[in-house]
Amino acid sequence: MIQPDAVPEATAPPEYHADFLELCTLRSEKRSFSAQEYIRDLRIGNAAETIADANDDDADLDGDEEAEEDLAQQAFDELDERLRNLGPSSGQYPFEVASNTVALRDGGDESLYTFLALLSWFGKDAGPEGMDGEKIFEDVCARAAHAYLGGTGGRVTSVVFGFPRRVLPKGFASALDSLCKSMGEGGGHRKGRAKLPDQKDGKLDIVSWIEFHDRRQGKLISFGQCATGRNWDKKISDLPPPDRWCGYWMADTPTALPVRSFFVPHRIDRDSWSYSSFFGGILYDRCRIASLASGGDEPLRIQWVEWSAHVLRVMRGATS
Repeated sequence: MIQPDAVPEATAPPEYHADFLELCTLRSEKRSFSAQEYIRDLRIGNAAETIADANDDDADLDGDEEAEEDLAQQAFDELDERLRNLGPSSGQYPFEVASNTVALRDGGDESLYTFLALLSWFGKDAGPEGMDGEKIFEDVCARAAHAYLGGTGGRVTSVVFGFPRRVLPKGFASALDSLCKSMGEGGGHRKGRAKLPDQKDGKLDIVSWIEFHDRRQGKLISFGQCATGRNWDKKISDLPPPDRWCGYWMADTPTALPVRSFFVPHRIDRDSWSYSSFFGGILYDRCRIASLASGGDEPLRIQWVEWSAHVLRVMRGATS
């Protein structure tokens, strides 16, 4: 995850350098950024020997200039992959990527991808006063999970269980009772459990399920956790395994145990993906969330656009 005020180290994953290219494009007055500008900033931000060290094992590269060009190529390859992940013709990726330039598309400021990227780089509190970036993100994640489970047809439900709750009852026990009733599973909260000082939501943020027409027990349920901060990798195991969570908090464990999901606004690098998926469950990263949740729900879209507009004004004002 990049530091928005510093060029990534030469040894950082390509995903970090691609984020840097996107950030510089959004900051630029011309709303575009070239490979040459990237290499210039890389030279300023990193010592030449550090750049060379990133490619010590590559016998084909001879000298700092080739090393820099290789880093630039890796970053642009990552941008191309993001475009493919979101669908080249969908318009969901807010940048146009050429061989040596990345440019912001018309309307790119308002895209869900841009909101997720800004949330990743600047944090949940970067938005305007009174707007909680973390809660907007949870609503977006609920929408992404709904879409992934096949949202059309009225058989999929996705709710935000995370605290503070805005739809479900505010109290943990009452909220769990309401959730179990809606799912037709779990039997409500388990009585006699002592309330913990930091219980709030029990680390459970998003609950989604696919209903059968008979509404009997035994269905696909997803338990999801959201993490927006830089320490997301430290929270990947915060949500207990579903059998432990349900066994402790619910009166009856669902007949088919829920699957785990983990939501982040970041682009998880390839080296971290396997570990994150193993311990976090189904991963929803920036590209997956943007590809699933960009359409529809105009009230939610208005929120993320307003949040992003504020962050962009502050960012661009600081660099103008």
